[in-house]
Amino acid sequence: MGKQIPGASINVTEREDKPGTKAESTNTEKPAEGPDRANDTSSDEVELPPTLVGYFGEDRASPSAFFKVLRKNDVKRFRHADQEAAAKLMPTKDPEVERLWGLMAQASPPDPVDAWVWGAAQSRLKEQLGEAFDPQDHDAGRIFKSILRELSVGLSSEKKEDKKRAENLLRLAICWLVEKRKLRTWQVAEQLCPVLFKDLKAATRVAQRAVQRGRPGELRIAAAIAALGDQMVKAAEDEQARERNISNDLRFRLDDANRKLEKLRSDLEDAKKTISDQETKIAQLDQTLAAERHHWGHDLTETKAEQKVLLGERLGPLLADAIDALEIEPPAPGTALRRVKAALSVIEEAKE
Repeated sequence: MGKQIPGASINVTEREDKPGTKAESTNTEKPAEGPDRANDTSSDEVELPPTLVGYFGEDRASPSAFFKVLRKNDVKRFRHADQEAAAKLMPTKDPEVERLWGLMAQASPPDPVDAWVWGAAQSRLKEQLGEAFDPQDHDAGRIFKSILRELSVGLSSEKKEDKKRAENLLRLAICWLVEKRKLRTWQVAEQLCPVLFKDLKAATRVAQRAVQRGRPGELRIAAAIAALGDQMVKAAEDEQARERNISNDLRFRLDDANRKLEKLRSDLEDAKKTISDQETKIAQLDQTLAAERHHWGHDLTETKAEQKVLLGERLGPLLADAIDALEIEPPAPGTALRRVKAALSVIEEAKE
């Protein structure tokens, strides 16, 4: 968890790579106000049970004394009943969230504390902030903005208790967001500036005072913030370069797409012209076919009339006479033969 840095009211620091530490955290303690220092004179004399109820129930218990008791008793985890009892005890015994923050602010906490404190921090934040704290939101930056809006009044309050409570809740939120939701340090610093300072001039005066007349810890923090600013600028430049490359690539793709589009338009115009020409030819063929059908119909009508005359007026009587000549008594085959020959002669004339 976070390493305490003298000379800062609220700030974000890099966590040391020690056994039991995680990643980045948030810390802020003045030399005379740290969660461990307030009870240094009597902490060694306090006899604590190795439980959360023992820590929150004993007013003189300090985080270091509590950690010492846990290690001495080789506590691996806190019992469920102990966790529930501590949750009920905290609103009255720790209304300003100072003691919970004291546990979270220490470097290399015992395993049972590290396993418990993150869930406890979420519960306390939800209890104090209500709908302003949504741990299910996937956007850590959005969660932080919502928390800042909710705590802005308390952070600027004239009442010491309200301001202290708001600061500790903010510390809990920052530590949890950085550790568990990968909120970036520069996002914290960027969003805290307008909350902690009325304008840039006020922020500049504080920074100038820290550099010119600040204690070594304040000067170290100022240098760290400058390094963070350089990191932010470099990240912005890298992002700008990346976006420029993306823009150039998109411009090239757009030009290529425009060329393809122009070709497709040209092909479309050629296709439209071809279709128009084919439609004209089809119309002409339709007209020709209609004329031919009309002509064929006229010829067919004439042919039918001629065939009707041939069969009905010329062949019919000859064949009828031939049949009659063969059916009379006595038959007259000679007459029938002449009529058949006459019919054949008529058919030959029709062929010519």
